[in-house]
Amino acid sequence: MPELPEVETIKRDLERYILHKKIKGVVIKEPRSIKEPGPAAFKKKIEGQSIKEIKRRGKVLVLSLTSKEFLVVHLRLTGWFSWDKKADKSARVIFLFSDGFLNFCDPRLFGELRLIKDWQNLPMIKKMGPEPLEISKFEFIQMFKTKRAKIKPLLMEQSFLAGIGNLYAAEGLFCAGIHPQRGVYKITSEELGRLYDCLKGILSVAIKNRGTSVDTFRDLKGKEGGFSSYLKVYGRKNQPCFKCRTPIKRITLGGRGTYFCSQCQH
Repeated sequence: MPELPEVETIKRDLERYILHKKIKGVVIKEPRSIKEPGPAAFKKKIEGQSIKEIKRRGKVLVLSLTSKEFLVVHLRLTGWFSWDKKADKSARVIFLFSDGFLNFCDPRLFGELRLIKDWQNLPMIKKMGPEPLEISKFEFIQMFKTKRAKIKPLLMEQSFLAGIGNLYAAEGLFCAGIHPQRGVYKITSEELGRLYDCLKGILSVAIKNRGTSVDTFRDLKGKEGGFSSYLKVYGRKNQPCFKCRTPIKRITLGGRGTYFCSQCQH
């Protein structure tokens, strides 16, 4: 699933290609991709509108329209956008502009498109935790004070911290030397401060390198993200740790595959 750096990359690409442009038409090839309103109303309301602003909240994209409504997009597991001079035959929804086509592709139909009046009142937005790049180290450490969960599943909980998923949680914990199964109450403030620095650094470098392509992620021109070569543990089962040469382990934690080094993470 695209995480914060990948969605931020898409946001910046959308700003480059469609900001302040008019949507001349909409082709809905898969009605199930439209969550609200119904497909016919979605098409009628959005055609003729221009894109005023594009925001990101966690893993969600919010496009502000001249109609004062908002196109809210959650890519979920396999969604992506492409920008081209022609429509993509595999696209679920196609937005027509005067100079190209914005194709919404989603092979497994997990993605969600919504046209609503108040995006901030959307339940999944209201429940989101803070943005990891916008809080202070003190605020970050304080967030853990009353928690009893294991550290990695907690980092991935969107109501706790917005935008962090499996990949960046694993990489952040390796960087900080914290075992993914450790209970939060056993982690010191010093270690949490180190984790804060690691997450901020990793996310910033990942954004600079236009995200990580380990599944279906690509940018609007179909290029893969460049952060894959920076990965230290994610997807490296049985490969030697870059620090101590111990083989990287993979376990299932919170229903997700979790990668870590048993020697470097405690």
